[in-house]
Amino acid sequence: MLTDSRLYSFLDSAQGIAIHFFDGQKLVHDLAITHNLRGDGFAFFRDSVLGAIPLISFLKSGESLGLYLDSSEPFFRLKIETNFAGFVRTLLIPEEFETFPDKITGITRVTKLFPHGKTPYTSVVSFHEEQSNNVFNKLIEESYQANAKAIVSPHSDQSLLIHKLPKLNVNSELKDGTLSLERYIATHEDFFDKIFQQNLSSVEHVVKPFEKKGFAYLSSRHVEFYCPCSLERMQDNLRMLFAQDPEALFAGKQTLEAKCDYCKKTYEINRDDLKAPFTKDPIN
Repeated sequence: MLTDSRLYSFLDSAQGIAIHFFDGQKLVHDLAITHNLRGDGFAFFRDSVLGAIPLISFLKSGESLGLYLDSSEPFFRLKIETNFAGFVRTLLIPEEFETFPDKITGITRVTKLFPHGKTPYTSVVSFHEEQSNNVFNKLIEESYQANAKAIVSPHSDQSLLIHKLPKLNVNSELKDGTLSLERYIATHEDFFDKIFQQNLSSVEHVVKPFEKKGFAYLSSRHVEFYCPCSLERMQDNLRMLFAQDPEALFAGKQTLEAKCDYCKKTYEINRDDLKAPFTKDPIN
């Protein structure tokens, strides 16, 4: 039985580096069962999820993050939604996508939601023949403007986010003598590769080698697939379409079957159900 996926945070205080290690074996397993992707298509999907999930470490309590990649060449749509609590839902369409693209041309919309109705933060990052393994690093650089890099394991369903923390303002003009992010990664490359090769999963086994290397263990959190879809939400999403053209929606039938793109659960919707008022605000 697979251990629950977790995102771990460590600190190298001497170098001002935060390390966020994601063990995504259980999450990738659950996504493989849910989505009908195969071969290179699923490999790209896997790498995208592993590259994106460590961005949870940038979120504060109550915040959520949505990454929406619309690629024109090759054509596909990738959605990854997660939050501070570690809940994740994601999809890649078309479902028969079977390519691991070397380069991507398109745009990504980054949406950060805040609690208490605060206006969301949205940014758009464009890609032109961008190396697919650099997409999330470009998002980190241009949207988050953080000196950080995501690394996806070639050996296991795991990844790392290495974040060079900003200097304190009071010392901003002093040379601190610490390694640059690039140099730090280069000097720790063998250690990171060894961690990936060991395919560690339990909290004890993950934390021990990082602490032995001199990292301070800060915290960890569960990360799991979760879809909040429901019959009521599905009905609300269809009510606007029903009001515009009910016959096109039902094609002369009394009921239709609607499937959630994220978790693939199906719901039977009755025509009369859509005549009732909205139960809540429609969701995308």
